[in-house]
Amino acid sequence: MLFLYTLMLINLNKEAEPAKANLVKFAAVIGGGCFLVTIVASLKALGVSQPVILKDPNLGLVKNLGKVLFNEFLLPFEVSSILLLSAMVGAVLLATKDPKSAA
Repeated sequence: MLFLYTLMLINLNKEAEPAKANLVKFAAVIGGGCFLVTIVASLKALGVSQPVILKDPNLGLVKNLGKVLFNEFLLPFEVSSILLLSAMVGAVLLATKDPKSAA
């Protein structure tokens, strides 16, 4: 949700957007093609795989993830949240126009 609000705050004009180079367009086509091949391959193998049987029933629980995040990795978790927040504020400040220079 944080990124959604960040994108909503950015006011991009179509007129101010620079034209994309042909190399960028080519890279986008290649990336989209790779994504399409991945989706087709995953859908093709959808019915072939066997179900996963877990030996530990507590594996993958949100409670266990919370314990690990807020015990062992509390400092890196908080540092990454501050880093993401400062990046969002910086993106909004860089993307918004200065009202003094518009006049």
